Amino acid sequence: RPVMLHLLNRIHEFSEFGILSVLDLVPRYIPANDEEGFQIMNLLDPVLRTANAGAVVATIRAFLSIADAIGKRPGDDRDPDSPTVDDLKRQVCVRIKAPLVTLLASGSNELTYVLLKYVDQLIDLCPGIFDDEYRQFYVRYSDPTHIKHSKVRILAKLANPDTAPDIVAELGELVTDVDDTMGRLAVRSMGAVALHDSGGQGAVESIARRLVEMLDLQGIPHVSSEAATALAGLVRRHPSIITVVSAPLPRALRYINEPMGKASVIFLLGEYGESIVEAPYALERVIDSYDNITDDGVKTALLAATVKLFFQRPPEMQQMLGRLFKKATEDVSSQDLHDRALFYYRLLRSSPDPNVAKSIITSQSMTMTTEHFAEEDDSDLRDALMNEFNTLCTVYRCKAENFIEEENIVNFVKMPKDHPLPREATAAPVTDLGVNTITDQLGGTSIAPSPAPVSAPAPSGEVDLLGFGDDAFAPAAPPPPSTNSLQSLSLKANATLTGEEYQSKWGTVADTEALVLSAVPMRSGPTSTDAVESALSNFNVYTMASGELPTEFKFFLYGQEEDSFGGGYFLIQAVVMKAPASLTLTIKPIGGEMDSNKRKEKMDQLVELIKSALGEYVP
Repeated sequence: RPVMLHLLNRIHEFSEFGILSVLDLVPRYIPANDEEGFQIMNLLDPVLRTANAGAVVATIRAFLSIADAIGKRPGDDRDPDSPTVDDLKRQVCVRIKAPLVTLLASGSNELTYVLLKYVDQLIDLCPGIFDDEYRQFYVRYSDPTHIKHSKVRILAKLANPDTAPDIVAELGELVTDVDDTMGRLAVRSMGAVALHDSGGQGAVESIARRLVEMLDLQGIPHVSSEAATALAGLVRRHPSIITVVSAPLPRALRYINEPMGKASVIFLLGEYGESIVEAPYALERVIDSYDNITDDGVKTALLAATVKLFFQRPPEMQQMLGRLFKKATEDVSSQDLHDRALFYYRLLRSSPDPNVAKSIITSQSMTMTTEHFAEEDDSDLRDALMNEFNTLCTVYRCKAENFIEEENIVNFVKMPKDHPLPREATAAPVTDLGVNTITDQLGGTSIAPSPAPVSAPAPSGEVDLLGFGDDAFAPAAPPPPSTNSLQSLSLKANATLTGEEYQSKWGTVADTEALVLSAVPMRSGPTSTDAVESALSNFNVYTMASGELPTEFKFFLYGQEEDSFGGGYFLIQAVVMKAPASLTLTIKPIGGEMDSNKRKEKMDQLVELIKSALGEYVP
């Protein structure tokens, strides 16, 4: 515990790689109690505002792990008002939604694809959180194919009564895309919206009619096939829409050639053939061409549909059922098909009561009574993938054991099992301001058990991470920063300037007299404007106004010389680019020293002072 909290409270001192390493450790740590868990989350919250996608996703995993550790579970004898695990995870998803959507819009294609995988997983974890951002997942013409496919899959999960009309309309435009896979995914996503009844009143029937229209798209065979498959699932979930679906089925069976689509139409004809006049004759044509069928799935669907329809319309089906039994029992291409045919034949022949055979064969076990069909329920896999969040398992959508050899799998162990603090204990705050600058930005939140000394970085770049104070790596601490060490510049503490004065003074100095320092490289960008303002104020450089834009931070700064050095003002405009991190300064002198050379010398020293103040970011 002391090691974990020591690292967390010094996370701002590490490089980008070091921060990621610390964040990877957080999910392995079990907080002592709820208070400590919330304090860790507050401490890491600024990381979500960075432009580093790896850090953001690692923080998300840390938050979810903490929520899982401190949330109330059924049977816990805790305060009834304590948030449950599901409540905490939902709050985490709400918090991380904006950073993820921002990264999706600004990253490279490869990064966007991986982030879409994470978003897909989080939507499964907390449905509805991303619904209001559905337009961010519309397919753009310039998107690569793999990103388009991921967005189409996600769109179906964002449908609700308010967003479903727009989403279905967008998917409808993609059905006839030149990319066959895109068309298939669009049809499947439309079917998924209706299947889960997420579109509100009337959406199921409306989507069913769209799918029926797609059955007749003979020029686009893959769309007709996918529409038939989607309708089969939809009718299993909502049997009442068979009246909308039934009319074109016999016609569609003649020109749908793909095995999955043909098997779906045959299934519908067998299940609901009693209300479809042409159903027996449509199946008879398929039975007569049995020798030309190469797919075992179509043969199995034909056998099951014919037997079911026999009990609904026996006079029409008796002869063709006998012919099918003869062909199927002689078919040696599929053992499953052969055994099924023999089972049906013997059941019908030996059953003393036909109603017994009918109750077995025509049972309504195919209807959907849960959120997913039994054959499509992957809840166990999704739970396993959440345990391996922020790994390749999410991208591949399979467990690590499926693509990593067993001896190379890293076991994920949470520590400590027996926590050194009781649950009701209170974590002591850190009072060392030199260590806890990130904590200061969050209003005093801190989590370390006791004050800890600051270890100065060694010249070699090595850091005494654990605070052991090894003299081999700990040179003498540098003196505290002081503006008095500058021979010709000293800034006044508590200088004041109004906004109107700032604006009028800025306009009185020509741009030619300003000192411009462009695109100074930075080790890393700040996480907020507060971090920069606090650092500069320690050097008597104060902020008039600041703000954060999507790609940069802007600061309007000022400082005033001591009266003994001239009493002049320096007005500064600073722009900090987020990616790549860089600093641009524009400095205008007002009053004070009139000699241009001395003015230039003072502005150069002011630049060095600002770099010193921002030493955490500027090399």
